[in-house]
Amino acid sequence: MFYKMIKLEKLLMAILAITTCSISVAASTDQIEIINTISRIYDKPNLKVITSPISINENFAIADWTQGNRGGRALLKKDNGRWAIITCGADELKDLKNLKDAGISPNAAKVLVEQLNQLEKSIDSYQMYLFSLFGTKNDPKHAEHHDHKH
Repeated sequence: MFYKMIKLEKLLMAILAITTCSISVAASTDQIEIINTISRIYDKPNLKVITSPISINENFAIADWTQGNRGGRALLKKDNGRWAIITCGADELKDLKNLKDAGISPNAAKVLVEQLNQLEKSIDSYQMYLFSLFGTKNDPKHAEHHDHKH
């Protein structure tokens, strides 16, 4: 009887390991697809977008990105197996009300933001500053646009 319990325990551990690996692979596949989606749209020959970290929950994701001295966040939705950008922004994409207004359930929005906050704990302060720039008056693109020399 004891021998059968050990075999059952090993079988359960193997199933758990396989399940865990499958979940990790799925998340990695989604992350790669998100990175490719953003890069395909915004990469420039001499200035690539770096997308990381990425929080994914259900069919939604928030991806932090930088490109040179610019940065921000992208809100994405997976529809028919493909990731598409809903909008780009900065810190407002971590606001639960804004996410709800974008069609994300309150619970899914909460999980997205909590995951992103956890992932961002390992990010240095300069990167965090860049993530908060897009579309703000401190965005270098904004300064270029509004710097009218007469």
